[in-house]
Amino acid sequence: MKPILVVYATRGGYTRRIAERIADRIRTLRHEAQIQDARTEALPPLDRYSAVVLAASLHLGQHEQEMVRFARSRRGELAALPTLFVSVSLTEAAAADVHRPDGERLEARRAVRRALDDFERETGWRPGKSVPVAGALTETAYGPLRRSLLRRLVTRDAPEEPSRQAAFTDWAALDALVDALVGRAVELSATAPPAAPAPARVRGTIDGRPPVP
Repeated sequence: MKPILVVYATRGGYTRRIAERIADRIRTLRHEAQIQDARTEALPPLDRYSAVVLAASLHLGQHEQEMVRFARSRRGELAALPTLFVSVSLTEAAAADVHRPDGERLEARRAVRRALDDFERETGWRPGKSVPVAGALTETAYGPLRRSLLRRLVTRDAPEEPSRQAAFTDWAALDALVDALVGRAVELSATAPPAAPAPARVRGTIDGRPPVP
């Protein structure tokens, strides 16, 4: 089977950690994975891959523009492959927080859904599966003061931590999503017709003409 490509776009660095976890999970399943920053211009044609995972952080209702541009420019290639779009945000952390009132959780879910719908409209691409994933509060993305305030909003009953990062990602659920994508890629690879052999080169025999391509 061809490798699986994992493309990420991040602001504070946490979405790269999620992308690395996805790539590690693919390798654990004994398949090759390539990880790439969406800002890189030298990505090869996507037909070299059996599936593609896109992971982008979400801030103030907007996904990283590097990922928007990548998905828009490659939407035709992406449409031909099994795909998974992972939207990483604190809004999803709020939606998953069982300590919050039901109304607040519902509003958070709606906000995430709007952002996913906006991504599809901006890019003109519909992923095979779009999944919101709870992110993390990091000083690199928010700074210590804003991080402290946001953490109180995301998980009201959680104690303050001295660490530089508070992560809310459900890693087991993320692994299950990757397992399903790999299974789909394996299934399609097994049923794909073999590649057509290259046409034989025929050498001309009249007047010493060169070979016919």
